[in-house]
Amino acid sequence: MNLKVRKVASGFAGEVIGADLSREEDFAPVYQAFLDYGVVAVRGGPLAPAAQIAFAKRFGPLMGRRPSTPDKVLMPGYPEIILLSNRREKGQKIGISDAGRYWHSDLCFEEKPNLCTVVHAVEIPPVGGDTLFADLEMAYTALPEALKLRIEGKRAAHTFKKHYLEVMAEGSDRPPLTPEQIENLAETYHPIARTHPETGRKTLFINPGHTTHVEGLDGEESAELLKTLYEYCLRPAHIYRHVWSVGDTVVWDNRRVMHNAEPYDMGLYTRHMHRCSIHGDAPF
Repeated sequence: MNLKVRKVASGFAGEVIGADLSREEDFAPVYQAFLDYGVVAVRGGPLAPAAQIAFAKRFGPLMGRRPSTPDKVLMPGYPEIILLSNRREKGQKIGISDAGRYWHSDLCFEEKPNLCTVVHAVEIPPVGGDTLFADLEMAYTALPEALKLRIEGKRAAHTFKKHYLEVMAEGSDRPPLTPEQIENLAETYHPIARTHPETGRKTLFINPGHTTHVEGLDGEESAELLKTLYEYCLRPAHIYRHVWSVGDTVVWDNRRVMHNAEPYDMGLYTRHMHRCSIHGDAPF
C-alpha cells in the first residue's frame, strides 16, 4: 500500500494510511503531517514497545519518568513508556486508568514542556474513551486584535499540583505520588501566546487543567481573561474528536494543541494504551 496523507473528514487533524513506522523513509511525510495538522493519526497494526520507542525518538529525545509520574505505571523493561490502562494484574491496576480526563497540554508545567506525545492503542472499549483535541493555533488566529494585544507579553502559571490534588480529593485510584514527588511539582510561567519554534506561527499556550493564573493580574481579572480565552479554544470549529481503533498510533504537538480523554465504563471494558513523551524547548 502506498503511503497517503489526508485531512480527516471532521476536524483539523491529519491521517496517515500505509506508513510503516519502522521505516526511516516513512518518517518524513509523517513528520510533515504532524507540523501541518498538529495531530496526526497513523492507522496501522500492532506496534511493539521497542518499535514505538524507536519511532518516538525520531521526534527528539524521550523524557522518561517525570516527578508527576508514579513509578509503577511505567512499562516493565521499557521505562520510556507510560501505561494508560485499567488492566489489572494480581488484583492491582498496572497503569493510570483515569489519565487525561480534562483539558490539558502534556507537561506544560515544566521549564521545557513536552514537544509531542506518541500514543499507541493496544486495546480499546467499544463505547467511550475517545480523545478530544483543541487547536490552539486556530484559537489564537480567531482572537480579536484587541485581545491579542491584551495578552501580548503576558505569562501564565502552570502546575500539575492543581489537577493532582483535585483528582485525588475526588477519590481517584491512580497510584499516589510520594510526598517528595508532590513537593517537586513546581509552578512554572510561560507566555500565554507562544511562537511555534518550527512553523513560526503563534498559538495560545494555556489550558484549564494546569494553568492557574495570569502573572500580574488580580484573581478576578485573571480568571475573566482565562475564561474568555478558553471560549475561543473550545469553539466546535477548533475541536477534533479521535475515535480510537486498535493499532492506531496518534502523535500530537503539545506546542499547539490541548486534549481531553473522555471516560468509558471501566467496569465493563478495558482501555490499554502505550504513551511516550518527547522533550521540547522553553516556550517563547
